[in-house]
Amino acid sequence: MNMKINLNITVITIILLLKTQCGYSQGTFVDLDFEHPVLPLIPDAGFKVAITNAMPGWSGYIGGIQITRVVYNTVSIGSSEIDFQGPGSLEPILQGNYTVGMGPGGQGLTTAIGQIGTLPSNAMSISFYIQPGSLFAVTFAGQQIPLTAIGGTSNATIIGGDISAFAGQTGQLLFQGGGELDNIQFSTQPIPEPNGMSLFGVGTLLLGFFRRRISSRQEAQSKKRPLRIAMRFT
Repeated sequence: MNMKINLNITVITIILLLKTQCGYSQGTFVDLDFEHPVLPLIPDAGFKVAITNAMPGWSGYIGGIQITRVVYNTVSIGSSEIDFQGPGSLEPILQGNYTVGMGPGGQGLTTAIGQIGTLPSNAMSISFYIQPGSLFAVTFAGQQIPLTAIGGTSNATIIGGDISAFAGQTGQLLFQGGGELDNIQFSTQPIPEPNGMSLFGVGTLLLGFFRRRISSRQEAQSKKRPLRIAMRFT
């Protein structure tokens, strides 16, 4: 009996060590996969919920100004918004049950989400999912992180970046851009060298982003004020 207990403890210890060496410690950052909202999320008359409930630990910024509420399960056309999509949404969910979206809209304002925390001391790289055609710039403590496409799923492109220079440091991790974002992870493994396919993927993302920017500017110029159309999905 004692031998069986000792064997089970040994197996659990080995599994925990392997997980640590595989490198998915998240330091002091929280809710990097956006799967931990404070439920229930009940939108107000403007289809918005508190960002502290939708995305615990994260702050949102539109045009450089911090916001307190994000659109929930809603598509907004013409205004710059940060949205939180979950069960019941018609928007694609990149991973799990929830995904975050950002977009400058017709107003052309920058949209960003950020969180202050300490990176794992052995962190080598960061990876995250984006919807194909999305484009994000990522900084840590104000320093740009070079990014490259490293893979993909059936509905997402996986982006990776080298953060080894910041391992163990404390600062703000900031994602700025447009599109859908999900499943942020730190790893002790370096990102793979970019190949022709990943470079092609990055080029496709850039093309899609600039097409959207041009379309947004044309829409803004054709209207005296932005038109916001909200559709709530239940």
